[in-house]
Amino acid sequence: MVLHKALKYLVLLLSLIAMGFFFYTLALGDEAIELNTGGSQAVTVSPLIFLAYVTLALTVIIVLFFVLKGLFTNPAALKKAGISVGLLVVVALISYYALADDSVIDINGRVIELEDGELLTAGTSRWIGASLYMFYILGIVAIGTVVWAGVSKQLKR
Repeated sequence: MVLHKALKYLVLLLSLIAMGFFFYTLALGDEAIELNTGGSQAVTVSPLIFLAYVTLALTVIIVLFFVLKGLFTNPAALKKAGISVGLLVVVALISYYALADDSVIDINGRVIELEDGELLTAGTSRWIGASLYMFYILGIVAIGTVVWAGVSKQLKR
């Protein structure tokens, strides 16, 4: 309960700081920030970005702490999480080694060029393909799970 109150006050403090920078940015105006007259970006935009990074870091640390605490205090949850991570690794391995190819040639027979002017390598092509296949597999599993839950719920009635 004490941690909840402390976090609530920390969120309130960070919100007030962000609100102050936001109103100062509004008062300064767009043109001053775009032209960066008198270092206005360093005074307005940079602190807001830094505040966003701090907030994100605190959020990630707190979430990881409570997730790990919950996992290690409940052995059944730790077992389920281990099985889920293992299945995700299996899907990743199947996507990379069995499904993805290392083709670097497009339909017209030319080597694919990336946005920065570099040519596509076989390793990069395989990672892209594996990522796409993994996305497709996990999407199908997610849709199937939702459909299965809905159908089984209707059958139980």
